[in-house]
Amino acid sequence: MSQPEPSLPGLILTVTANPTIDRVLFVRDFAMQDVVRAEREVVSPSGKGIDVSIILHVLGVPTLALALNAGYSGQMLAALLAEQGVPCEFIPARGQTRIAALITDQAQGRQSTILASTLHAGPEHLDQLLARVVCHAPQSWGLVCAGSLPPGLPERAFADLLAAGRGRGLVTLLDSSGAGLRSGVAALPAILKVNGRELGELAAEAGLPLPVWDDDLRPLADFLHERLGDWAGEALIVTLGKAGALAVTAGAAYHAPAPRVTLVSPAGAGDAVAAGVMFGRRRGDTWAEALRLGVAAAGAVVQNEGTAVCTAAQVAAMLPLVHVTGL
Repeated sequence: MSQPEPSLPGLILTVTANPTIDRVLFVRDFAMQDVVRAEREVVSPSGKGIDVSIILHVLGVPTLALALNAGYSGQMLAALLAEQGVPCEFIPARGQTRIAALITDQAQGRQSTILASTLHAGPEHLDQLLARVVCHAPQSWGLVCAGSLPPGLPERAFADLLAAGRGRGLVTLLDSSGAGLRSGVAALPAILKVNGRELGELAAEAGLPLPVWDDDLRPLADFLHERLGDWAGEALIVTLGKAGALAVTAGAAYHAPAPRVTLVSPAGAGDAVAAGVMFGRRRGDTWAEALRLGVAAAGAVVQNEGTAVCTAAQVAAMLPLVHVTGL
């Protein structure tokens, strides 16, 4: 799995409009007080699209991360990615690239993220991102638009980028929230990947009540079947935390429960699902096989400190533990 097959077509491009440096701080029994002493800290380059490129690179898939970047923290982000050998192209923006504090409470098994909007952009930065996508499209297979939109970037950004990719024959995936999600679905990505909260955003925007589900995911699958064609062209994928992920296509629905592993840090697990699905579809896997690979990659990521950290060997070890069933 560590080397790409030479016969496979092209790059998987990722676009991260609002990247981040994640500082994961491991504490115990966090409480608001004067001083909280972390047991250790792990610093990782991040941003949802960048996470996808990091995982694809680890799996030996040719990828190129396109991102806005700014300030001294932006220089640090570029250096961190260079250390990992992840191919990147940065477009200078204004302000500073975000630095996020991820508080991982090891006693409670919970993680919270604290960040601020410190990078700022304008319409000219969307033009530059579009130009990069158009430039690299002839050598590419897919396009992932992921993460939030920074202040100042037009809300149509992901819609325009996805439309540009689709118009040039790329398989497109959207994984966003807020304005990026609302506008992005208008471009009808081939694949929409959301979590439960983001699915709730879409449903509320459309004035649709979400079905109630617990161990029986069929009501959710039926709901998603009705949205296929409105929110995505080929597949809707919902990540469900410890319950794994659900994928709905025109012909079927598949559920892959998460493998039972020791949780160290969940940061980047959802992005691992997106990376695995894109990798699987790129090499010709069925939807069930691609979902299995995505959930296996997420199972590998959560066992490591940091964000979107895993190895190809860890992903391979997870695959036999992931079982996909049809609904």
